[in-house]
Amino acid sequence: MRIPARNLAISAGAIVVAALALLFYLRPPASLEEAPETVTFFQIGTGSPGDEYFAVGERLAAAISRPPGTPRCERGLPCGVAGLVAVAKSSPGPVANVRAVSAGNYDSALVAAPVLDLATRAETPFRGEKPIRNLRAIAGVYREALYLIASRNADVTSIADLEGKRVSVGTPGSGTREAALPVLAVHGLGRRTVTFFDYDAATATDLMLRGQLDAFFLVDALPSAEIASLADRGSIVIVPITGDEVGQLTLPGANFQPLEIPDDMYRFVPATKTLGVSMIWVVNETADADLVYRIANALFYESNRVLLSGPALPGLLPGEEGEEEGLAIASLPVPLHEGAARYYREAGVLPPEDGDKTP
Repeated sequence: MRIPARNLAISAGAIVVAALALLFYLRPPASLEEAPETVTFFQIGTGSPGDEYFAVGERLAAAISRPPGTPRCERGLPCGVAGLVAVAKSSPGPVANVRAVSAGNYDSALVAAPVLDLATRAETPFRGEKPIRNLRAIAGVYREALYLIASRNADVTSIADLEGKRVSVGTPGSGTREAALPVLAVHGLGRRTVTFFDYDAATATDLMLRGQLDAFFLVDALPSAEIASLADRGSIVIVPITGDEVGQLTLPGANFQPLEIPDDMYRFVPATKTLGVSMIWVVNETADADLVYRIANALFYESNRVLLSGPALPGLLPGEEGEEEGLAIASLPVPLHEGAARYYREAGVLPPEDGDKTP
């Protein structure tokens, strides 16, 4: 049978297009370091939309993502992991994040250092469970401040003054709660001496302004928009969290770091010593080592700072330029993941023989 010339031309054209498409999808990598691009989705468990955890997760996802088809990385511009699409997922908070990553339901998550430490020892809020020891750290990516906010009418100027007072320690499973309770414990304060409440920050603020609560703890950014609003009213004091008792919480390798609130940060609030709380980015120990290594590279890639830093999140990757990696592994309750350890060894932050250990 004779095939019309037009049909032959169409068929030939289709073959050419198919061949070009095949060459496109099987094209060699842009460099020897990059494998041919395939899509890898990567979840980051965070917190409730609008809170610090979710905001940090969104920044991290933006910095490490580089979907297939994205132009080749160029010097001076942001660059993520080839083929990676990271997504910040909302969650009930740090306690839920620990369980989700341990069970393999999330690829990674953000967890406050004190919560992570409690998980490894199966202490409240993990009491009754087996110790969770299959989590590994990528980095400490954010440092928040632990605030103790008291009403000016409550006559609270130190932690010891909380005895007999009405105090909110945060909601169950929150980073605030698991940071506040150890501070109270080292001062010998508990439910027998303080009336505890489990309010979130908004409820605690409202009740304190109504005179129905004396003080509340809050782990939040430095500076914090919520604290600034209260300070502008002149109705609060920020109580120092310092002293010999607190010193045992800030020993090398501990879950807190000494932190000072500058005297010009909040209206009517002088310079105040408190504690810094690290937010740790964790993965399961079974996570692919090469992927974690490339994520760590992207995290500290100089040109990605524009995606990570900003006035809304000044504590993201805390530290001056050149010291971020050191601070990122300063307070880790769990060992580094082998892929992350490889990055820190190459960066000169870890010695080769100790690269797979938590400092």
